[in-house]
Amino acid sequence: MLGPLKQSLRKPLLPVARWLDALGAKPNHLTFAGLLAAALAGAAIALGHPVLGLIWLVVGLLCDMLDGDLARLTPGRSTPLGAFLDSTIDRASEAFIFAGLLIGKAYHGGGAGWMWLLVWTLALTGSFLVSYTRARAEGLGTTCQVGIAERPERMVLLLLLLIVGLRHSGWFLLVSAVRAWITVYQRSAHVARQLAPSAETPPDAEIG
Repeated sequence: MLGPLKQSLRKPLLPVARWLDALGAKPNHLTFAGLLAAALAGAAIALGHPVLGLIWLVVGLLCDMLDGDLARLTPGRSTPLGAFLDSTIDRASEAFIFAGLLIGKAYHGGGAGWMWLLVWTLALTGSFLVSYTRARAEGLGTTCQVGIAERPERMVLLLLLLIVGLRHSGWFLLVSAVRAWITVYQRSAHVARQLAPSAETPPDAEIG
């Protein structure tokens, strides 16, 4: 859903990517810089500084966008290993942010009651499953770029959550959880349709 917005943001960032390329920066440098920024964001949120956490989260998101732009500037830089690292580090980055939310809410946001913890758990697992379903589907040779809660949408909700503050974070986590689990269903149904044997396929063709 945020694809057009993401593309529009990439245009003004392209000169920055070219500048980094001229300095000799590599896509993996930005990937790991984004991970560090996410870790600092999580730490800031855990210590009760959501605004500082928001700033570091924005830095991490910029690194996440720039590493892809940097890879596209030179043919051959987009490698399977780079794609694997990027996807894996994205999950680690989300884990740092969610861990920071949990600790920050418990100690600086009025406490984490059982309802908030339930919503937090659903948001975390849903977020990871959205990414896992796509990765597993592509590993089986099919496509899975569907759903209402891809990573940009989830990150926007986290940014809004940090702007509002930890005490009111439950509502944003609830929206994130619902959207994520709807996306998991959408992707599962999409893959099931692609992988289901056709009723018109002869039995011999299915075996072969």
